[in-house]
Amino acid sequence: MTAIQHFKYLLVGGGMAADQAAAGIRAVDAQGSIGILSADVDGPYARPALSKKLWVDENFHDEDIDFKTAEKQQAQLFLRTVVTQIDPAAHQVKTSTGQAFSYDKLLLATGAKARTLAGTASQRVVALRSKADYLKIRAFSGQQQTVIVVGDGFIGSEIAAGLAQSNTQVIYVIAGSQLFERKLPTALCQELEQKYTAAGVKFYYQEKAATYQLKGEQVELTLEDGTRLLGDGLVLGLGAEIDYQLAKQAGLHLDKNGVVVDQYLQTSAADVWAAGDIISYPDVILGQTKSEHVKHAIQSGYVAGKNMAGQAAAYTYTPYFYSWVFDISWEALGTLDTSLQLYQEKLTSGQLVYYFDDQGQLQGILSWNAAVDLDHLRNLFRQHPDLKTLQQVLPLKPIK
Repeated sequence: MTAIQHFKYLLVGGGMAADQAAAGIRAVDAQGSIGILSADVDGPYARPALSKKLWVDENFHDEDIDFKTAEKQQAQLFLRTVVTQIDPAAHQVKTSTGQAFSYDKLLLATGAKARTLAGTASQRVVALRSKADYLKIRAFSGQQQTVIVVGDGFIGSEIAAGLAQSNTQVIYVIAGSQLFERKLPTALCQELEQKYTAAGVKFYYQEKAATYQLKGEQVELTLEDGTRLLGDGLVLGLGAEIDYQLAKQAGLHLDKNGVVVDQYLQTSAADVWAAGDIISYPDVILGQTKSEHVKHAIQSGYVAGKNMAGQAAAYTYTPYFYSWVFDISWEALGTLDTSLQLYQEKLTSGQLVYYFDDQGQLQGILSWNAAVDLDHLRNLFRQHPDLKTLQQVLPLKPIK
């Protein structure tokens, strides 16, 4: 019978939430044993750099993104380890490697998996999510090789820009008639796309990927309309799927947003906390919601760790999401939806703030190339102002 290994704190998941949970634990408990079970082949690292900084900063390398969590937090890291069962009553966990663990306190922070296309597995076809994925893309990019990128979300737009700035010919397939057409005002979509086209990116608009096949050392992608594209590699940015199977198996309470946690990030099971992409939590501004962005993973992981170690710390951080490509950067809070009424506040040339309104109520704020205090925007949002009232104190221009 396999011996059961015990940890005071057991973290299921090896991403940025787990790294910060270990830091949160150590901020309260310097001695308690920490075990981290990760399906990844690498220890925790800075995931955003995979589609951003690693492509545009020649002095920044893949080893620079490693957090060295095990060393810094005196934790034991188990890689290539998939948790298959959690038994909250017995405080035990089983894994795909046949190992069994017990715990006093457990964190569930398994994140999400990238969506992909059905087809023959290849080192030249990558749904970017991990450091290993980034290294595969490096192998078939550069040197004027051609890479096909599919997907008009954050990952697709960022990796397309990064590749274009890394001596790579980029073919970019997006589902919309403009990049981010449902989130950004038309003028901003156009400003973005001008950066891509100036860098040599070739767009295929209103197209979706259907299938791909390998042709020697290349990949042929077939679009739904029958168009065939040939490249040295294919990068998929089709979004991510959160797998709640483990949470369901453990009997945790879920709602439409994910694993339900209270303000202290504790689940419905005793001694089990959750953080990051998988949780449905009571945001102090937005109400019961979810967030699949890195700032949320970092902050919720840290707070969950502190609470696991016995400090009652409420999660009061409303996360913003952000992106930067070429010389454009933007941050946002709440809901960006171009079907809503938009108001523009012009700060200086090229620096803009947009407010998204639904029948007089503020739903989202977008800061575009602007050095705006995000805490100020959070405080503004917290007041749930009527946009007509806001127009009396801010120079807001209706966009439509």
